[in-house]
Amino acid sequence: MSTLEQIVEDFDTFGIPLKDNQLQERCLELCSQYGVDGEGIAACWISFANNNAYDSLTLEYLEHFERDQLAKEKKLNTKSVKKDLMYEASTVDIFDDHDDQHDDDDLLAAYGGTPTLKTNKRQLTPDNRGTKRHVGPIRSISAQFSPATLSPSVATPSQKYSSRANVGGIVASYGDADNASWKANPNFSPKVKLLAMGGEESLNQTYKYMFEKLGDAAEALDDAIVVLAEQMKETLGVEEYSEFKTVSNESEWVVGRICCDSVGRLNAASVLLEGSREASSGETVPVDLSRLTEYSLFPGQIVSIKGVHTTSNKLIAQELVLGKVLPPSTSPITINSTMGPVQIVVACGPFTTTENLLYEPLTDLLTVMHKNPPHLLILLGPFLDAAHPLVANNELGETHDAVFNRCIRIITTTLENSGTQVILVPSCRDICTPMVYPTPPFTVGGNIMCVSDPALLDIEGVVVALTATDILLHLGKEEVSFQGSDRLGRLTRHLLWQQSLYPLYPGPEDICVDQEQAETHGRLPCNPHVLILPSDLRYFIRDLENCVVVNPERLAKGLVGGTYAQLELHPPSKDEKSMISHVNGQIVKV
Repeated sequence: MSTLEQIVEDFDTFGIPLKDNQLQERCLELCSQYGVDGEGIAACWISFANNNAYDSLTLEYLEHFERDQLAKEKKLNTKSVKKDLMYEASTVDIFDDHDDQHDDDDLLAAYGGTPTLKTNKRQLTPDNRGTKRHVGPIRSISAQFSPATLSPSVATPSQKYSSRANVGGIVASYGDADNASWKANPNFSPKVKLLAMGGEESLNQTYKYMFEKLGDAAEALDDAIVVLAEQMKETLGVEEYSEFKTVSNESEWVVGRICCDSVGRLNAASVLLEGSREASSGETVPVDLSRLTEYSLFPGQIVSIKGVHTTSNKLIAQELVLGKVLPPSTSPITINSTMGPVQIVVACGPFTTTENLLYEPLTDLLTVMHKNPPHLLILLGPFLDAAHPLVANNELGETHDAVFNRCIRIITTTLENSGTQVILVPSCRDICTPMVYPTPPFTVGGNIMCVSDPALLDIEGVVVALTATDILLHLGKEEVSFQGSDRLGRLTRHLLWQQSLYPLYPGPEDICVDQEQAETHGRLPCNPHVLILPSDLRYFIRDLENCVVVNPERLAKGLVGGTYAQLELHPPSKDEKSMISHVNGQIVKV
């Protein structure tokens, strides 16, 4: 039986140093489990590493090495791992013709190789004993997302994705996009700061969730009514709101939150107005919308209603105010016109089709970014979608973290020395992050900026608000509207009027919203210059309420490719505060 010292010596013979104690002990366990010496394991590892483009031996890769062996053993349904599985030593040449060669070769076959010819034992000469082997050639981006490592059950790329049309086509434009340069000045590195939203500090770490008390959630919801009610007083020109329980034949202004009188979906006959505990003791009153010429309401929306409170305990609405847009940021925009505009690319996951986990759309996006690197690349999750069929059915060949880490490594490797700063935004759909909203940032090392969902960025004074959660789709499913046909614009305005990136309450069943954290880290402190709202709804880029709103849609949509957005920020004149006329944008097919 091999000892720890022998294992280290055997691996060193093949140029694989085992300096980590955990690695040494794990390799010793493998030798003991499968009855082979260190040379056999080392030879197997070199073959496995070449097939998977691994350039070093880590605990994570060793785990994948072991999982790959166990998967093959299970498929073959053998009684012993020493049967018909691994003869991958043809390029390693470590075995001789002794009788015990067959036992070791059988174990080597267990790690996924093919039978080899009879060879002589490797001669350990001074020239080759200390030589460090370079494991595997340098691979292309797509080769590193190989089926053998990411999706054992899917061995071929998606034919439907590869046969897509209009690759690189422009499907929507904004501003002077035709005359935009779309070339980033490599000598200019824009400054990016993370701003706090509703609280004093931004969300920068994981917090305790699923421990929220009903009283604390109710207090957070009540505070939102109080804050927005005070701001709407200026618009309405009133000093105080009327109480709900006051019955009067005269029109009075009241304020509260829209809610539904039943468990089902909100409709015109089920609208209730819930007041704050301070002004109305948390009471509710039914609302009659028949007198209004137009309205657009959803559960959780804070509104002011002018109407008559009749003796039948019903508020007959006559006028409706849906909130108030905040003033823009007062911070100066510091984009230097001599250095050129700021180039930004925004893409939202999923980054792979539902047919496999080869990340073909992400690969194609990174290829374009490598040829023409922008200043900023903003990637919003999900990076590994919990609803992906291979994840949901537990058909992966390795851990979730291993898939995610490889995805991040490919991004950083591709854009290394390009000057592009990468910003990662998680999603509550990501399986490698807490599935709660607001979602804390990833803990990824290297030259990557990790922010929470939602987040507020200051890019040379330009305030960019973004979220990876599909609030537009969630609002669209719950909204009751008697208004114009501009549905996407109407849904987007709700966020700016409500001063929140997730004003819906209660949310859908598949998303967990922490109301206290949402009140602290989900409310807008100012009207942003740019608002990024990825959604399954149709892509668009337009100006609404003095804000450029972008829905880049998804980089992958089912079995086919999707779209991403590219933005160009120019500096406004000294007297201007609006960025509407100084933003160029395009929605591009991947």
